[in-house]
Parts: sequence; structure tokens; C-alpha cells
Amino acid sequence: MFLVGLTGGIATGKSTVSSMFRELGCPIIDADLAAREVVKPHKKAWNKIKAHFGPEVLLGNSELNRARLGEIIFSDPEKRKLLNSITHPEIYKHMIYEAFTYFFTGSPFVILDLPLLFETGSMVPYMSKIIVVSCDDETQLQRLKQRNNFTDDEANSRISSQMALETKRKRASYVINNSKTLVETKQQVEQIFRELGASKLHWRLRIILVSCLVGLFCISCFSVQRFFGA
Repeated sequence: MFLVGLTGGIATGKSTVSSMFRELGCPIIDADLAAREVVKPHKKAWNKIKAHFGPEVLLGNSELNRARLGEIIFSDPEKRKLLNSITHPEIYKHMIYEAFTYFFTGSPFVILDLPLLFETGSMVPYMSKIIVVSCDDETQLQRLKQRNNFTDDEANSRISSQMALETKRKRASYVINNSKTLVETKQQVEQIFRELGASKLHWRLRIILVSCLVGLFCISCFSVQRFFGA
């Protein structure tokens, strides 16, 4: 099994593309879902957020007040870094655990839906392929304004807090242009799905893993034999 990173920019339509891959039967591990899981009340990340940001970022039922927390981190880069340092390690551990479960079911590849794949950089080395969902700048701006009822300044602030789409496109294995119709986007998704499915990369990785396990087993047996033969 090999890992495929799916990323993009805010309001480029990454969730739409992720749903299209899921409809094709592709295993998807969603960082946003993992992020909601690891910050549930009284979990490790939740405790740290409460300690650093105070009770003002909590609702009456102890869940995170995401709107308030979002306001804080988008206006303060240092606090954004702090929040990321708290949540990202827990999110990645959760996603890696999920990936291992898919490995043992025989899936040839798994897509990890990671909005900030390039911004954090932690998971990039583990990705065999990276898909970037992109669109033109004006489409991105208008989608974000309509989706979140933002002003131009608010939308531009959210967009500028992420790595530029042009930079992400240059680092991608595949780029999906989501500027036009859903039909055109789906055609691109289906083409990439076929190419990933035809890849033999997962066999190479499985052989490497099995070889490592066999090697460790042989070393263990040899060590036991020497111990009892001594």
C-alpha cells in the first residue's frame, strides 16, 4: 500500500474532489475528521488548548468554540503556530493508525486528505504521490466569500495565511483544475484514480516491508540461538 496526499487551497473544492474519490471506492483518511476527534473534551490536545488559550475558546458543553479559536489564530501567526504544534502531532498519529488498518485489508493505496500538507511539511516525506486541487484566484475568492459570508479583506486574509496555490501546483504529482464544471472535475478525478490503480508501487512497498519483517525475524532467531547455545 502507498499513501497519496490530497491537498489544495481554501475554497478550491478539495472536499468535493475527496467525495468523488470516495464514490469511486477509494479509502479516504480525512484530517478534518481526525482533527475533530483529537480535540474532543478532556483529550490530550483539548487539555493543552484549554491551558494555553483559556476557557474563552470553549462552549458551555466543553467543546471547542471553533469560531472564536479561528478568530484568534488568524489574527495572530504565533498563536496559529502554537495551536498547530498542539493538534498536528495528535492528528497525524490518528491518521497513521487508520492507514495501518487499511494496509492489512489489502488496499493498494490510501488517500490522506490533508488541507495543510505543504504548510506543515511533516507528512510530505511519507507521500508517494500528491494531488493538488486548484482553481483560479478569482474563483477561489468568490467561493470563499459566498461560503463563509466574508468580506474581501476577510477572505483574502484566510487565503494569504496558506501557501500560494502556484507553489503547491509546482510540487504536485497531479493537479486537478476545479475552476469549471463538476463534470470536468470528475473526469480529472477518474483519470487519476485509474493511474493510481494501475501503479505497481504498492507491491514494491509490500515487498520491502515483508523483507524487513523477515530480516528482523531471522535476527531474533539467531540471537535466541546464540543465547541458548552459549
